[in-house]
Amino acid sequence: MSTINDLEPLKNEYIPEEVLDRETESEQLRQALENRQNVHVHGPRGTGKTLIVKKQLESLGTNVCYISCQRQDTQYKVLRKTVNELTSKTVGSGHHTSELQRLLKNQVEAVETTIVLDDLDFLLLNDGDDLLYFLSRIEADLGLVLITANHRELRDQLEERTFSTLQPQRIGFEPFTGEEIYKVLADRAKNSMKPRSLRREALTYIASSTQNLAAALTWLRISAQQADNVVTEAHTKRLISEALQQYTATQLRDFTQHHRLLYQAIEKLESDQKSSVRTGDVHLKYRELCQTYGQKPLTERRTSDYLKQLEQLKLITSEYHYGGRKGKTREINRVNPYSNT
Repeated sequence: MSTINDLEPLKNEYIPEEVLDRETESEQLRQALENRQNVHVHGPRGTGKTLIVKKQLESLGTNVCYISCQRQDTQYKVLRKTVNELTSKTVGSGHHTSELQRLLKNQVEAVETTIVLDDLDFLLLNDGDDLLYFLSRIEADLGLVLITANHRELRDQLEERTFSTLQPQRIGFEPFTGEEIYKVLADRAKNSMKPRSLRREALTYIASSTQNLAAALTWLRISAQQADNVVTEAHTKRLISEALQQYTATQLRDFTQHHRLLYQAIEKLESDQKSSVRTGDVHLKYRELCQTYGQKPLTERRTSDYLKQLEQLKLITSEYHYGGRKGKTREINRVNPYSNT
């Protein structure tokens, strides 16, 4: 017997009619969008940034283009994707960057447009500054919404000429408190689960274990899906490892098999060593896994770039050490979003 009437409200991408405990940030964003200001929305992962932006864009009377920079992490990819979205035409990969810039410029000069660059952190690893400088110099009614999880101040990441032209209004999202997580989960559960199918203690335990709303929803959703009649605290505790596995899989959904193999290598090494791991060990274990799964290993330079992307996802942290016989080394730890447990 399932505890769920409607699974949708427990999904991370679900947009509720009312967003709880983000009224101030939502109002700041609404005013900035109405005034056609460029906006920088910053906050740790799982604080509701994308949800609030998408909610506000629903009522914005302009042409909107939403781009995830996890997938589109270079200027060329963003330009091509944006032109495709705004023109509803398929633009091939043979165009020069300057040609894509011209096509985009012509489009936004003709129609009032808002472009959202979500997870801008990934674009800033490459040539994001060049793209932002180009966009900020277009003389048209173009609004930019820039969402970051790891860069609190864009001024530190951009050239002065780019930042001075953008002049974005910064809207900060602080981590949810346990009480706020509880309220959101209770509201989602009310719209998703059958009456009396969720114990208060189970909800309290999840809410006290993480400040990441996406991680909390993942845990509650898995608990509800696997419960026969009622979700109890003991039931949720048994499923924490599965919740972590599902949360990680969701974060890596749009990335390559090699990203997943690198994460798996770190996971296995941590399990064996019971401590943080070094980059060299990760590369060796990654190569072993490639052989196991029939994959051709990437170069260390390429996998180093992939490790930086895992850092941007807040799946791992890296600490650099300098000196000694091995010179510069990197110490890696996995990040557990349920660390409060």
